[in-house]
Amino acid sequence: MLTLIMVSIVSGASYDGILTINVADEQTGKPLAVRMELRNSRGKPVRVRPEGAVVLDDYLVFDGSITLELKKGNYEFFVEAGPEFETRKGHFTIDRHAEDSTDLKLARRVNMQNEGWWAADLDVSQEFENMPLLMRAAGLDYIPVTVSANNHGKCSEMKLRGNEPLSSLSPPLFGPWATLDNRRGGGLILIAEETPYPVCAADADEPSLEVLRSASEQGDQIIALSPFAWDLPLWIATGKLDAIQLIHRHALVDKVIDNEEGGYRRDKKFYPGAMGNGRWSEAIYHHLLNCGLQIPPVAGSGSGINGNPVGTNRVYAWCEREFSREAWFDALRAGQVMVTNGPLLRTNVEGHPPGHVFSLGAGESHDFQISLSLTFYEKAAVEYLEILKDGHVVHQIRLRDLAQNQGRLPLLTFNSSGWFAVRAMTSNTKNYQFATTGPYYVQSEYQPRVSRRSVQFFLDWLDVAEREFAGDQAATNEIKAARPFWLVLLEKANTE
Repeated sequence: MLTLIMVSIVSGASYDGILTINVADEQTGKPLAVRMELRNSRGKPVRVRPEGAVVLDDYLVFDGSITLELKKGNYEFFVEAGPEFETRKGHFTIDRHAEDSTDLKLARRVNMQNEGWWAADLDVSQEFENMPLLMRAAGLDYIPVTVSANNHGKCSEMKLRGNEPLSSLSPPLFGPWATLDNRRGGGLILIAEETPYPVCAADADEPSLEVLRSASEQGDQIIALSPFAWDLPLWIATGKLDAIQLIHRHALVDKVIDNEEGGYRRDKKFYPGAMGNGRWSEAIYHHLLNCGLQIPPVAGSGSGINGNPVGTNRVYAWCEREFSREAWFDALRAGQVMVTNGPLLRTNVEGHPPGHVFSLGAGESHDFQISLSLTFYEKAAVEYLEILKDGHVVHQIRLRDLAQNQGRLPLLTFNSSGWFAVRAMTSNTKNYQFATTGPYYVQSEYQPRVSRRSVQFFLDWLDVAEREFAGDQAATNEIKAARPFWLVLLEKANTE
């Protein structure tokens, strides 16, 4: 906690006092782009528009230095430069005719780039000219930027001009552009190679599969906006879905949008409270993995739509040190990812990042040793780690136990096909705040594990969807067309 004492000098101004804040990297001494929240004595956000700052919602972003012109009173502030740096908070008092300055040093706690991990937020709708600063202040390396969205037939578009800033050579890298098809079947993020897909040309009730197929044919990356989109089983059946946002725009900084509007709704008896939406999203994704499907998880904040700062929810891809847009998506397709809205979790298993497929011979058993690196996000401490096997928690490790074991996790034994991942859980009770690695896969005799229960979960989903859209012939035809994919998968099931 930092306390500032103001020195009285200023007179004759419409404001009462001035405070200049300079923020630098403690290690290098270089100015640091940061995001700051400023509140008055009643805890209410203070709305100021300092020169050189980007002001969004209840916060502002600036590059190294800012001068605040404020009325007399007591203030609190919070400053952060993304999860790789420590945060700072403090308070100060403005007296009449006060003028002062203070220097803040933020210590870097981890350098993810040096470890080969590069961060992205795949759901952002902010103005182009603000992107470089917003990304530096959040510690992000790549954002595609959503330039048009079709929300149930209502179109919103940003105009692309020839002189728009486009970063394409080095991080922070933003563009080429993404579009969002968020109509009846749920949201699809379409990340273009060059030309944004014309989502606004689609009618509100036109089936989503036509857009998915056309965008895929032009080389777009196709990402489900959330796991509970009505058409998710249909998209999966096409084989054209590249990734699923496991942490999505319903997960806000300190609360949750507690519904699955326009999607397959959860049973709140089994998924209650503030964590229910996130737990339901994760349960759906785990069912997909239990169907033997290898689809990587990603994350996006919805910044520009829901009040989230850029990078609130993010996905890291392991590209080693050769970063480019192409390398990042190659790593994503390989499943070499970690998603988080809090801690920074990195794993290595026998020299491999997440996404690796381990092979077992007939009757073979193998013990896997998971190597772990974990960095806390100071706003929500990590409470414990979990090792997941086929969607079930097989080990829960408190941090004190991890320290006593010198950072070694328990061995994980496989004698048949399946998948595993590591999850870091925080103490936050306002929403589902966690980090998880992408899955590692184990295949015995080159066959994935296919669970009858999980395949049936999606067949039941199709039944519910048919009733939901009973009056829409085009929708029910697409649902019926997807059913054979899941029935064939049910025949291939090799475990309950």
